[in-house]
Amino acid sequence: MIVINPNYFLSGFKGAEMKILKLVWLTVICTVLASASPGTIKNPFLWHLSRGNTGFYLFGTMHLADPSLQVLPVALEKALERSDAVYTEVSMEPADQLEATRMMLRLDGKRLWSTLPAPLYQRSAEYLKSLNPALEMQPFEKMKLWAFSATLQFLEAQLRHPALPAIDAVIYQRAKKAGKEVGGIERVEEQLSAMEALSEREQLLMLEATLDYLEQNRDYVTTIQKLYRNGDEKALMAYLTSMMFQEEKYRALEERFMQLILYERNERMAQRILQKVKENPQKTYLFAFGVMHFLDRGSVTELLEKEGFKAERIGSPKEVR
Repeated sequence: MIVINPNYFLSGFKGAEMKILKLVWLTVICTVLASASPGTIKNPFLWHLSRGNTGFYLFGTMHLADPSLQVLPVALEKALERSDAVYTEVSMEPADQLEATRMMLRLDGKRLWSTLPAPLYQRSAEYLKSLNPALEMQPFEKMKLWAFSATLQFLEAQLRHPALPAIDAVIYQRAKKAGKEVGGIERVEEQLSAMEALSEREQLLMLEATLDYLEQNRDYVTTIQKLYRNGDEKALMAYLTSMMFQEEKYRALEERFMQLILYERNERMAQRILQKVKENPQKTYLFAFGVMHFLDRGSVTELLEKEGFKAERIGSPKEVR
């Protein structure tokens, strides 16, 4: 998933649409209280991988703005300090994030109102209104179907904290400020091409599935944040898995989605990590990707273990080496 920054999102619109969208964000900022989540990361999803004299860190992030994640856990601080280079999923440079925004917008002249079946369009509009009465469909009209679905999934959380960066961006900027090498393990177009691979029919089904879940589980973001901060791998995976594969009509799409978005990208990420540590054995790397890339079967962690690396979960500063 791409990290959607409201400032970059605004850059994709011009003229009257820009004014409308800015007004929407201003209204939301003024009317939605930014209620800080209690607590910080108790047990970070941080691993040290080693093979012979080669060692590096993996850190599982959450692509959400959360006040409690602005202060990094001490173990992660220490790993960041010891690292020479930090790589997130994609580059966090403004030009790359702007490119991500561009790829989320349709260039064929079609709009959501002309693409979505009337009942699905109405459901989308009603969901936006349920988040805030000021939200309208118009600012989102140019978005591709998959981008609209992805935006809806975490829109409520982003509206609560519109100016707050996700932890990925916090780590990236900290490393850059410290003069460390920074970058993305994937190119923006590579990451988003997985979504582009879905047919329009699949994207419509994806939006329907998204609305089905959001309408019935309004507190799911809060639950994910809590599980993430607690650092319990099994509990987090159990909850994330429960969000999918519950309805037969969505099963084939969800399996294809997981293959495109997770498993195929895990293979690419693992290969590029191996390439970097092989080419620069003297460097210590910190790779910070969405936490699901490091959990369960077919994960980046599992793939690297198959290459002879020993993966050790480290939670306290004393364990960081």
